[in-house]
Amino acid sequence: MDNHRNKQTVNDEYNSQPVQKASTWVFQKWRRTTKNASSSASSAHEQPQEEQPQEEQPQEEPEYTHNRRSVHRQRVRKWAILDDESDNWSTNVEQFYLDGDAPFCYSGVFNTPLPLDRSFWGTLLGYTSNGYLRNEHIQGWVGRMMNWRQRQLQKVATNMRWSILPPQFYDYLVDSCTKNTVSFANGKSSPFPSFFDVDYVYFPFCVENNEWLLVQVELRNVNLVMFCSECFSSEKYRRAVHPKLMQISVYFCALLVNIKYFKKSGYPPKLMSLEVNEDYVQTHADMYGNQGVHACMLMEHLVTGKPLNISNNFRESCIAYRRFMADQMYFWRCLPRPG
Repeated sequence: MDNHRNKQTVNDEYNSQPVQKASTWVFQKWRRTTKNASSSASSAHEQPQEEQPQEEQPQEEPEYTHNRRSVHRQRVRKWAILDDESDNWSTNVEQFYLDGDAPFCYSGVFNTPLPLDRSFWGTLLGYTSNGYLRNEHIQGWVGRMMNWRQRQLQKVATNMRWSILPPQFYDYLVDSCTKNTVSFANGKSSPFPSFFDVDYVYFPFCVENNEWLLVQVELRNVNLVMFCSECFSSEKYRRAVHPKLMQISVYFCALLVNIKYFKKSGYPPKLMSLEVNEDYVQTHADMYGNQGVHACMLMEHLVTGKPLNISNNFRESCIAYRRFMADQMYFWRCLPRPG
């Protein structure tokens, strides 16, 4: 793979070109009128969008900085320490995967010191496991997005009234792990803000076999939007997707009651409504192994407004985005505190 070509492709913006929609697999009463995909970011957040100053536009971390000390002077996780060995580290994620300086490494995008071995990086880059992203890949990308949010707030950025929760939030939610779900909702689980400080909550969940979908909850109106990645068969939707959406609607409303959201916010209590967004649907063949990548692409697009750049070859676009994700996570490589 040509590194110069990858770098050029990764820095491109992403524009959606959804395929023709099917009309049989989703319940009609929840189907939302299809909108132009290029306007979906603004339509998802209905409040008027003010033009942001130049310094508030989404800025990406460099792919690699030789002297990482300047990077690690920034705020990192409590479990991480400033490194003194970065000169001996692999210069980029591709080199670490092919001929790493260690069996595994750590990244500051995670809340805990999770060892990231060649299996992690190989799957993320699409070289192994048919590219199916696991829980830890999605968790890392959520952490990267929430770190970006914190840095934007430090720059006094506006329009940051959103939160993206990690995959385990769904597991806690449907397993009635009240203490864990409340910690995500009341702001006590860093870096996730309180529900009272945001308008939109996003979180991914696994349908089956590492196939990921992204949902958005508009807190004020208690409206749930599921972003489709592909046209499911009616059988699969009824068996694997719809029951999970029903679980989310019941348990998420219970969580809002638990934290006294309606009482403290002043918004009237409502039953959760459900919509299905088909603006980003791709073919089943193109989505093979790429469901997790697609969900991560949507995360960034929906909260930052960064356009999707999905070329005529969707699979090539996913290859480029995989490298982009891996570069971003490896950029925050760090060391865990002893003990």
